[in-house]
Amino acid sequence: MKRTSLQSTLGILLIAAILVLVNMIANTRFFRVDLTEGNVFSLSKASKQVVANLDQPLTVKVFASENLSPQLNDVKRFLNDLLSGYEAYGKGDFHYEFIDPGSDEELEKEANEYRIPPFQENVWNKDKLELKKVYLGLVMLYGDKQETIPRLQGGTGLEYNITSMVKRLTSQQELTIGFLTGHGEPDINQQAQTRAPGTEAATMAQVASFLQGNYKTTTVDLAVEAVVPEELDALLIVGPSEKIPEDQLLKIDQYIMQGGSVGWMYSPVQTDLQQGRATDLRLGLDAVTRAYGFRINNDLVADANSSMINIQQRQGFFTVQNTVNYPFFPKITTFDEDAIIVDNLETLDLFFPSSIDTTYDQMAGVKLTPIIFSGPRSMVQSGRYTIGATQQFDRAMFDRANLVLAAEIEGTFKSAFAGKELPTTENGDPVLPADQILEHSPEGSRMFVIGDGNFLQDAYLSNMQNVYLLLNSVDWLVGDTDLIKLRTREISTPPLREISDGQKALWKYFNWFGPPFLIVLLGVVYWQVRRNRRYGE
Repeated sequence: MKRTSLQSTLGILLIAAILVLVNMIANTRFFRVDLTEGNVFSLSKASKQVVANLDQPLTVKVFASENLSPQLNDVKRFLNDLLSGYEAYGKGDFHYEFIDPGSDEELEKEANEYRIPPFQENVWNKDKLELKKVYLGLVMLYGDKQETIPRLQGGTGLEYNITSMVKRLTSQQELTIGFLTGHGEPDINQQAQTRAPGTEAATMAQVASFLQGNYKTTTVDLAVEAVVPEELDALLIVGPSEKIPEDQLLKIDQYIMQGGSVGWMYSPVQTDLQQGRATDLRLGLDAVTRAYGFRINNDLVADANSSMINIQQRQGFFTVQNTVNYPFFPKITTFDEDAIIVDNLETLDLFFPSSIDTTYDQMAGVKLTPIIFSGPRSMVQSGRYTIGATQQFDRAMFDRANLVLAAEIEGTFKSAFAGKELPTTENGDPVLPADQILEHSPEGSRMFVIGDGNFLQDAYLSNMQNVYLLLNSVDWLVGDTDLIKLRTREISTPPLREISDGQKALWKYFNWFGPPFLIVLLGVVYWQVRRNRRYGE
């Protein structure tokens, strides 16, 4: 009896010692078991590296009210989990705190100084739904610099935003992205006055603002600039509608030969949906792009899987508005799963896209990888276009499949002007001295090409996936791909698996009778163990 009691006491002391030891280890070592799909509650390798490289303390202040709606409470908890991970891998230089301004005037003033305003939200208080002023935003402080997220609304992209902020605050080098201008390209500085496609000057201020979250942006007018500025880390050619002079193409060519990355985002077909007309453009780009391994075809691709548009139709004496599928606005769902530019993208909305001829890559000596395709029921128009929204599209018209709409290109590019007579200025002087013309780019130079210049414009932009494609492609062009996987990372709730009626009944009765049976069984086992022990003594 005494021996059994002594063994029990030793067992309890041993368990207590193990718990104390585990607790001590946990205070110095951080680990987490994450069973979610995509490990959304675990920091990515990129985030760990960024926060581990801090060379001075970084502080995050989260202004979060105590009484939030269930949805925002989930965001708050998710943010706390994320920040605890950053702190664990920050090697003592990453700190965070949650502050509830409540009705404290000093704390409200502090939040306001960091440009974190309150907002109105419906919250439950003593079984009543009330409209209250709440806070949920954060500021990141690093030396004399700071970054702010005024209002957190969801968990999607939260780790990406935080890691991007850390990179911006701690980076010693600011990357610059240039937008070619002067040939009818959309304006990145002016917001469209109306959202109806075709009723305003082309603008893309929205995507430019998203891009400015990680990069400095500028316009490049080669009618004025002697060369493409050397400080550009990538040049984007988006939606030109006028011919690009040959002397400017030479400047772009030499920028590429110096190792510059270029994103080609245009269609050589000009469209007018309201008039139902489309005409080929003479942009003068084919001769140079073929030398780089691709050509955007003079055609329009339509897809049976498409967006809906509103049209007005005449019925008798009345004009009615109908919503119809418009195949020239395809919804794209087919991607190269191995291409990081389209990683985690689900659906893109394109508008009058053109297909890409990929047969020039071997001649150019580069590697071209198609990454975005039309669907299994596609159609191509070229030469003569009929794009009216009221026309009937028969199933037999969609006789093509998986046309290439975008590609990434890598390698050593050959100059499109090598061995050719160089363009001259109005005075007859060479644009660039012949002895300074470079004939090959460095190894591993990059280009991104998509046969659509509309999908980034303000008038068409309604799908955030289009923005993600731009951000991903720019990240890839400048060689900074660590955070692409974080951009569309989100918490997902897997759907319940459908089961038969018989299985439903089985689980129902198990839930009724299973727990009581298990309790009785446990009692019988416990009684039997005590009985055997008593007789054993």
